[in-house]
Amino acid sequence: MEVRTKALVSVLLVGAVVGGVYMFSTSNPALFKGQIFNNKNSQSSQPTEEAVALSPDLNAKLEVLIPENESEDIKANVTIENSGEGILSGKTTFNYTLYINDTEVFTNSDSYTEMASGDSFSFTYPIPRAIYNYGKKGTVMIKIDTDNQIKESNENNNEVVVNYSL
Repeated sequence: MEVRTKALVSVLLVGAVVGGVYMFSTSNPALFKGQIFNNKNSQSSQPTEEAVALSPDLNAKLEVLIPENESEDIKANVTIENSGEGILSGKTTFNYTLYINDTEVFTNSDSYTEMASGDSFSFTYPIPRAIYNYGKKGTVMIKIDTDNQIKESNENNNEVVVNYSL
């Protein structure tokens, strides 16, 4: 067989194979998932629940530790947790602020390489009475993600207020 004849036969065979695959794939939409062909009988293009990205959910727990002697300082025991189903990556820094009687005690910024669902961190912070001049009764509050930097599954649980009494 001549070179030209071999080339022509090869082109015809390749064309027949490609055409056959195209015809077979358009008549059988379940065969190729994610195919690029538009078919009226194909599944909806709406995302499934599994395809929707899961979001983290930051929330705080606050315990006010009352000293035995009322002249000593109270302490705030804080736990910040990701109770959402999504992962909090370290790409976005979030702030948290501790208050006593609506006066800011401190603000800190944190980011983690990864804070998976259920991960948490804790700290205890003394609130000096000599500096903040708080009374025998009042409130301690922690607010997390104060700048609303993290897209959370629940944005309404980022604040905890606890009453204290010396």
